[in-house]
Amino acid sequence: MEAKLRARWQKAKRPLAVIGLIVALVVVIVLIFIEVKLYGTGFSGKTLWEWLQLLIIPAVLAVGGYAFTYTTSRNERAATEKRTQAERDISLDNQREAVLQDYIDKMAELLLKDHLSELKPEYKEVRKIARVRTLTVLPRLNGNRKGSVLQFLYESNLIDRDNPIVDLNGADLSHADLGCVNWDHTNLRRANLRKANLWGACLMRTTLKNAQLQKADLRGSVLTGTDLSFANLRNADLYDTDLSFTDLTGIQGITVEELKKKARSLQGATMPDGSKHP
Repeated sequence: MEAKLRARWQKAKRPLAVIGLIVALVVVIVLIFIEVKLYGTGFSGKTLWEWLQLLIIPAVLAVGGYAFTYTTSRNERAATEKRTQAERDISLDNQREAVLQDYIDKMAELLLKDHLSELKPEYKEVRKIARVRTLTVLPRLNGNRKGSVLQFLYESNLIDRDNPIVDLNGADLSHADLGCVNWDHTNLRRANLRKANLWGACLMRTTLKNAQLQKADLRGSVLTGTDLSFANLRNADLYDTDLSFTDLTGIQGITVEELKKKARSLQGATMPDGSKHP
């Protein structure tokens, strides 16, 4: 807080310094004029305008020089800050990429050496390790890389709707970019998909029960036969979404009227009150 206040004060001081310089110059001009009038010199016959003409050029040069120095300094500072921020962004992106690659390497090892893909009771601990690693890595990634994690799990048959090996209950998939991809028959039950991009995605027969889908972009996605029961759809964009035969029991954050207005199809869907849409 103290640093922010200091930064604001530094910004406020610069225009105040310019104003102070101008005021000081005006005072000097007035004092010189009074001095000449009071004591009379060889220059006492000059008019005020003539005196101002003698002084205005140095004053303008002084103010102009200060303004040039200030502007140059400000531009250099802005360029330095921009360059520093770009370096930070590159460093952060490299860190995220390293985290993603490390996760995939370790998960591949669990698949190849520790029988992660098998549902046998003796491999229960391996599945727990995989879940912990997944839940831990997701908050450290951006939207694109969260999509890469889910794509890896999907293609490795680890999040099948009926037999999920890696449980994504509570997984942080907020802001994840999952659009334009086929997520058919996937288990995303209770996952946090706030502000996720599912634009144009195919989620047929997917489980999104109790999922957090606030402000998610579901435009044009296909949710045919998906379990959306008790999902939170507050402010989610469902424009042109195919909700035919979807289970909408107990959904939150959206009215039936809004569903009918936005969805491309509700044919055969189970409505929030449990009734079937024709």
